[in-house]
Amino acid sequence: MGAIANQLGITGGLLISQIVNFILLLAILRVTLYGPVLKMLATRRERIAQSMKDTERVSAAAREAEQEKAKLLEAARREAQEIRAQATRDTEKIAQDIRARAEQEATDIRMKAQADAKTQVETALSDANKQIADLAISATEKLLGRELGNKDEQQRLVEEFLTQHANGGSAR
Repeated sequence: MGAIANQLGITGGLLISQIVNFILLLAILRVTLYGPVLKMLATRRERIAQSMKDTERVSAAAREAEQEKAKLLEAARREAQEIRAQATRDTEKIAQDIRARAEQEATDIRMKAQADAKTQVETALSDANKQIADLAISATEKLLGRELGNKDEQQRLVEEFLTQHANGGSAR
């Protein structure tokens, strides 16, 4: 080292003491600063890794919850559609039952009205036939100037005559 080292002001003893001081400084920094900083960085790395795992777990749980929510919504939608369809079917069935009952009641009323009308017509015709028979007998008695003997027989003959003419028959 000789001349150049002397020109730079470097001596052997001073160089060794500076190297020792430098090594001591490195050892002290390693123990006091570098070790705790590495430990702090390792702890921080573990916390970050744990946070990432937690985030992934939460994200997976959120996705799972979203899928479950979608399944529940779809099931509720299907159930609502089925309820609407069932309600529509029930409504149509009830409407058909009501129409059928109304038609049956209308038919029953029509049949009863026809039967009542027929009974009234028959009663009216019977009453009219009796009145005509009575009038015919009375007119015959007035023409003859006397009373006919067997009124029941005469009544029956007049009614037979009216019945034949009412049914389209001919007495001639």
